[in-house]
Amino acid sequence: MKKLFSKLLFVIISSLALFSQNTFSQTIIFKEDFESGSPNSQWTTYYNNEDSLKAVPIAQAPKPLATGGNYVGWLQDINGSYSGSAVAVAGALNLKDYSIEADVYVYVNQPLSAYTGLVVYADSSKKDFYKLRADFDASDRINLSGLKADTNTFAPFFNKDYKGANNPRLFPTVDGWHKLKIEVRSTSATQNTIWSYLDDVLLNVSPTVDTLSTRLTAGQFGLYSFQSDADGVPAYFDNIVVKTLPALTSVNDKSIQSIPKDFALEQNYPNPFNPETKISYNLASAGFVTLTIYDQLGREIKTLVSRDQTAGQHSVNWNGKDASGKAVPSSVYIYSLKSGNSAQNKKMILLK
Repeated sequence: MKKLFSKLLFVIISSLALFSQNTFSQTIIFKEDFESGSPNSQWTTYYNNEDSLKAVPIAQAPKPLATGGNYVGWLQDINGSYSGSAVAVAGALNLKDYSIEADVYVYVNQPLSAYTGLVVYADSSKKDFYKLRADFDASDRINLSGLKADTNTFAPFFNKDYKGANNPRLFPTVDGWHKLKIEVRSTSATQNTIWSYLDDVLLNVSPTVDTLSTRLTAGQFGLYSFQSDADGVPAYFDNIVVKTLPALTSVNDKSIQSIPKDFALEQNYPNPFNPETKISYNLASAGFVTLTIYDQLGREIKTLVSRDQTAGQHSVNWNGKDASGKAVPSSVYIYSLKSGNSAQNKKMILLK
């Protein structure tokens, strides 16, 4: 036992030295869980006369949230001023290169399309923002779009649908709580790049690039609710976290690339990590994929991916918790990627 512990300690220390220069951190710049009984004072409404974001008892939500505490956020256009649309924003107008994630209550197969989601790069003076909204009805999509639209067709100038057909077994079939996440970067002088996630899974086909000359290059983050009727749909949010994103490097570059030629599992990043790490991998062909975490004794800790995926680059985050949601201890863990006749394993270190 002592030999095993000494070996583990040596591996951890050696790995710390190896990865200390490459490990990057994401600084948390905003958090909101509504547990004070009222929203953070930074929140404002995007539309000047819109109803404000409120904290309501979790019992008011249609279903409980295991990590919801006593309160959740509530947003709705109850005065009908914007035909069912409500948006709450916070943060600085010059904020760029950041991520926002939150537990969001999503609706499935509502009589009228009901969208709930997140917002980035919002600027009310320019009347635009990006919105990532769940639309799980006949459309079977998660939609990423801008606010500005053609006045004749009402179609957004920037618009991308992530369809259920490209994300098999990922989209929900009943109403409930799910984690949405957006990462947005101004990746060059001529483009923004946006990564979209559902339940920590990067959506196929993401990231998406916006090269419109009218695009916003910075702005506030926020929450979004819409239903095509007079007063919209009640939207519920919790556990909102906004982080700055590190500068892109050759190690963590997320630029769009062509379909890879080889099946490959990349080293998780950061490593060592606490509390979360990203695992990326390449698929040369479409197929059923599993990505599973094991401890050093070969016991299964959690399966992160178990579904059909298209060829291309994929990534998923692991938050250091097992299948039951319990945090696992500091240790060396093995992650295993399998698809068809191909399989690869790598080691990673959780260090608390």
